[in-house]
Amino acid sequence: MPYFDRYLALSTSKDIETTLVESHNHFVQLIQSLSEGEMNFAYAEGKWTIKDLVQHLIDTERIFVYRALRFARNDNTELPGYDHENYGKESNANSKSKDQLLKEFVAVHRATIMFFNQLSDDALLRNGKASGEVMTVNQIAHIIAGHTQHHLSIIEEKYLPNLK
Repeated sequence: MPYFDRYLALSTSKDIETTLVESHNHFVQLIQSLSEGEMNFAYAEGKWTIKDLVQHLIDTERIFVYRALRFARNDNTELPGYDHENYGKESNANSKSKDQLLKEFVAVHRATIMFFNQLSDDALLRNGKASGEVMTVNQIAHIIAGHTQHHLSIIEEKYLPNLK
């Protein structure tokens, strides 16, 4: 799973709930510390604003949970990838307030944790193919957490230094 290995490596714990909660909490704390104006900041021409980035995390988490649901229910249909750049263009994230985005992010994430917590051990080990790569349901949870960590690092490294 070469493309997703970078996200798996960023997962903070082997325990699904722990890694999902930790990545979520760090991200929410950072976003809460930003002003509405800072949320509209993009560090370079053609790059997403922080609002766009939050919406990207929401959209991607929904897509990955859908994949996990399909695989957990033993659906062997290969699932296509998605064009995250096009999703970003169509998300209308910059018309939303920071508060709206945070509420949506928290609600989606709570539902994600509830979903993974109710799965049997057998369901967590099931796999499927999405975006041309085979992945287990368990790996999807860690990809979600690692993806959040990845974007948290980008905000800390590329956005925050330019906001000061």
